Amino acid sequence: MNENSSIKIARLITLEKKFRNAESETELGFICANELRSVIDYNFLFMLKKSSLNRFLVHTISDLSVIDRTAPTVTFVEALINKKGVINNDIVSEIKLNDPILNEINLTIPENFPNYLIFVPLSSRIEKNIGYLVLVRTEPVTSSEKDLLLHVSETFSHALAAFSSKKTFIASINRMFTGWVKWFVITLVIAVMFFPISMSALAPVEVVAKDPTIVTSPVNGVVEQVLIKTNENVKSGTKLVKLDDLNFKNQYEIALQKLQVAEAELLRVKQSSFSNEDDKARLVELSTEVGLRKKEAVYAEEQLKYSIISADRDGIAVVEDFTDWQGRPVTIGEKILTIADPEQIEFQIFLPTKDSLLIKKEARVKVFLDSDPLNSLDGKVLRTSYKPALTSENILAYQIFANFEENQGEIPRIGLRGTAKIYGEKTSVFYYIFRIPINLTRQFLGF
Repeated sequence: MNENSSIKIARLITLEKKFRNAESETELGFICANELRSVIDYNFLFMLKKSSLNRFLVHTISDLSVIDRTAPTVTFVEALINKKGVINNDIVSEIKLNDPILNEINLTIPENFPNYLIFVPLSSRIEKNIGYLVLVRTEPVTSSEKDLLLHVSETFSHALAAFSSKKTFIASINRMFTGWVKWFVITLVIAVMFFPISMSALAPVEVVAKDPTIVTSPVNGVVEQVLIKTNENVKSGTKLVKLDDLNFKNQYEIALQKLQVAEAELLRVKQSSFSNEDDKARLVELSTEVGLRKKEAVYAEEQLKYSIISADRDGIAVVEDFTDWQGRPVTIGEKILTIADPEQIEFQIFLPTKDSLLIKKEARVKVFLDSDPLNSLDGKVLRTSYKPALTSENILAYQIFANFEENQGEIPRIGLRGTAKIYGEKTSVFYYIFRIPINLTRQFLGF
């Protein structure tokens, strides 16, 4: 063995030692790109790795610490590598710039680019087709240099695959679960899939009053003022709403005047009936008209009284759009507000139709209010709507009402919102996890 061969072997051993001692993938690529010159000559070197999109991208360039992906040399090498049928993945291949194949694939060659490109595939037993080393030089590669590049490629690929395998989730799992531990975990997971569990679904929930009193408008009119505010305590007889009474006062005064006119006419006819037979015949008619006018006056007086709406029970007032009621016209029977007992509540749940199979009478419910998300309140389903309806979030859902079971501490305030968990029948863990894909598959296949 001559002296030059001994020096080259020593350099090769040193290079492989540096490969093994590299502490990161970036350091490993830098060593390969820059120190491979100690065993083989080249102008510059590109190291390419496969991306998640299955394309080969430049990862390291010799003599450069930062890669400009818009540079003509980088785009040329990446386009050439990713062109199918140009590079042989199994052997060290060489392309000359005046090769006809470059004209066929219509690639723009950068200016002052060396004549030869040598492509060295990177592949190991752990991971196949990792990437490429692309050596750019002015002279063609020799057979001995090809053998040397293949040897370096195997060593470098093994080191590169070791770094890559540490990053994958599957590799981490394989390192953690080996031998009997892996089979124990697999058996345990399969057994858990058959474990019975209650079906459940989450849905928005609101605390509402149980059996509230609805306050409606007794007459047609215009709301002048709402005299109480929401969540305000009211007693029986408390004034709640004042309607505009100007029209009612006018009607009452007109009714009184008509009554006075009718009574005056009746009195005149009574006095003249002693001498006038015609007036005597009108007495019955005028007496009836006076009675009618009295009833109209009484009705107008009642209408005037109805301009003030009062509470007929104790509780708290629940008013929606408090500031919007002023000046709003209302008709007879139109709801204005409700009076509720704060001690009597229930939960109103909006369950999406996709979870309608969970609707069972007396199904168990757990409510997690936004004001206290760490503690739950228990209840049972009381009733449900016959048909689903669109919610304020444009979701087609059933309205479900659940009770608030006793002895659970402080009663939540009416109007609080949160999330309810409704429990259904028992099923396996497997069906619980995969019920949505199963239902979608059934809908797609039509059975």
